[in-house]
Amino acid sequence: MPVKIIGGGLSGCEAALQLADAGHEVDLFEMRPAVQTPAHKTDGFAELVCSNSFKGLALTSAHGLLKEELARMGSKLLPLAFESRVPAGESLAIDREAFSAKVRQAIESRPKIRIYREEIRELNPDEWTLVATGPLTSETLAQQLFALIGNTRLFFFDSIAPVVMADSLEDEFLFAKNRWEKGEQPDFLNCPLDKDQYYAFVEALVAADTVEEKPFEQRQLFEGCLPIEEMARRGPETLRHGPMRPIGLRHPITGKTPYAVIQLRTENRQKTLYNLVGFQTRLKWGTQKDILTKIPGLRAANFARFGAMHRNTFIDSPQVLSSALRIRNTRIFCAGQLTGAEGYTEALSTGLYAASCINAAINNNETFQWPVTTCIGALANHLTSPNPDFQPMNFNFGLLSVDPAWPKKQRKNLQIEAVQRAWAGFRPF
Repeated sequence: MPVKIIGGGLSGCEAALQLADAGHEVDLFEMRPAVQTPAHKTDGFAELVCSNSFKGLALTSAHGLLKEELARMGSKLLPLAFESRVPAGESLAIDREAFSAKVRQAIESRPKIRIYREEIRELNPDEWTLVATGPLTSETLAQQLFALIGNTRLFFFDSIAPVVMADSLEDEFLFAKNRWEKGEQPDFLNCPLDKDQYYAFVEALVAADTVEEKPFEQRQLFEGCLPIEEMARRGPETLRHGPMRPIGLRHPITGKTPYAVIQLRTENRQKTLYNLVGFQTRLKWGTQKDILTKIPGLRAANFARFGAMHRNTFIDSPQVLSSALRIRNTRIFCAGQLTGAEGYTEALSTGLYAASCINAAINNNETFQWPVTTCIGALANHLTSPNPDFQPMNFNFGLLSVDPAWPKKQRKNLQIEAVQRAWAGFRPF
């Protein structure tokens, strides 16, 4: 019996490749282009709809440690992300189109994977299935899923940052530099603002015309990806200490640190597109253009994509999933953002984790389990442990176990060492 994987995003593709290479037949279902979503632009596999960044690479950062673990555990998509890398300092940012094309090639090269371009509208609890439909699960399937688990539907609202054409930028007002000058080459363009320009920008955001907010949207925003106008309303200095922080970005000509900075990160290897880092928004498109094009450097900006907001569905994982990310009393597993694992690297992690658990279940390996002291094991433990106020979360050091005897100043280093010890001798397949 083939394993049915629903969803051709990051977690679904990671799981499909893992299971196929482990010898299982896989039926991969992706509803696009027959049924589109509010955020996707193509029918490609593993299309990134928000940022093009997989975040930091340093082993001293949570996401850097998680990536190292993914690499050691044999992630299929992480190497493709590195092959599609674009300059972004000490972070892993990728060319979206190149990455999606590489994932498609990898999927199509596996004879054990059959691809179906259709919407799954029903779930069979007796079929080996992985639901990896992400936060933009179709309404029909979402209703099926929530009816099956008998659990209240949960959601939050996420937003996307604008992307501008490189040849429309005013180069004389921008400077290329990485924060603290890290890296061999400057990978970011910086648009400096003085104090008056910054406060005028904040005032414009606070007074801006947003997409009409429905009553059910109130206070349902994901804290890790707040719209810039929402941050501006939290106080005039909020943006300057967030995505517009100027620390480590002295102007190469004046030698002074600007009052605030808008950073632009390349979207592709050709450097023809740049996204505004941290500038996710739900402003109306005309309002976005009006506000942003008043800033020197962006006054002639041609927008390849405006910012937007979309509804993200997730399940109350601690209530309905076993430690294997399996819906109890069924053969259905879940992975990706649908489980409340927020972020690209987390999607890969849960796809790999669920695939290994499916493989173990099919082979009747009842003793298989990930060490909870690994990053991925700790993330899965967070997703499935009792939590009366469960909300989506990125992987962070707070999910890793801590020995009370550890000195506070050495805690992070000791956590990293514990994770590295847990890697020894463990393989998911």
